[in-house]
Amino acid sequence: MGMGSVPRVTTVACMVVLFAASSASGQQQIGPRVADARQPQIQQRPQGMPAWFPLEPALKKHTDDVLTFWEFHSAKIERYRSDFQRWEYDRQNFDPRQFQTYSEGKIKYAQPDKGLFEVTALTQVQGLPNGKFAYKKQQATEFEKWICDGTTVFEFDHRNKQLIERGLPPEMRGKQIVEGPLPFLFGAKKAQIESRYWVRINPEKKDVFWLEAVPKRREDTANFRQVDIVIPDTPEYLPKAIILHHRGGTQTTFEFTNRETNWNETFEKLAVWNRAFFNPAIPAGWKRVKQPAQQQQVIRPQGQVPPVRQAQRGVQSRAPR
Repeated sequence: MGMGSVPRVTTVACMVVLFAASSASGQQQIGPRVADARQPQIQQRPQGMPAWFPLEPALKKHTDDVLTFWEFHSAKIERYRSDFQRWEYDRQNFDPRQFQTYSEGKIKYAQPDKGLFEVTALTQVQGLPNGKFAYKKQQATEFEKWICDGTTVFEFDHRNKQLIERGLPPEMRGKQIVEGPLPFLFGAKKAQIESRYWVRINPEKKDVFWLEAVPKRREDTANFRQVDIVIPDTPEYLPKAIILHHRGGTQTTFEFTNRETNWNETFEKLAVWNRAFFNPAIPAGWKRVKQPAQQQQVIRPQGQVPPVRQAQRGVQSRAPR
């Protein structure tokens, strides 16, 4: 979804240091040595690299084994669907012990680039002067829903009763959905994950594979400073939860239930599934609005943005141990 490492002194840099030291030694008879040229060069850590990286050998092997097995298992998934629960926290501007919004919904995915994200229930939490909290269920106008068919993103704008079509630019088409809304949930690729993140298995978490990934790329750090992926040690080997740690003390936690892959359906039911992606129906009383690709911004479930803004709108047969 290799590993980043501490930068090594390049061959050219080594030659420069050796040349400087040699020159200083050859000038002993005509002047003092140049002490600065003999100082070892300090290797700088890449910006954002977590303190636990690089990994010690045993933990690195364990992490590599888990990523390899996960990629092997993910490659078998042609269709995926699940329900989800989502909790959003603002620990800086809200009570850190209390979630600020809670929502329920469903996710669907079909290889290589079709996806659906839909919120079906949303509760907003408000703090009261007496220190308690009020829980208010939101109307459907606040719900999120989008469908991607690989070339177009269809956003359901309940508030304005519009089905907005946003064409994807060519570079975002194809399998780019795996880089989108819920990273690591679909199409996990070990090389891709390691190129984008510093990643490890949290050695303190037991009975599950708890992956911690810290982004290297600026476009990822804009969405979160760390993502945790929780994979239970079960034959399905599917993520049970994803936790997005945002900048500024906010956090979004997804928990997935009723997970199902590659289910058997009759041809008629499968045809209905496909139509939902290729030509979503317009609800009664709504209108369709088309926007060209150059004006579009990639739609993402709002779990990837701070909840404040959201509230306001063939390797192994068993998993490695």
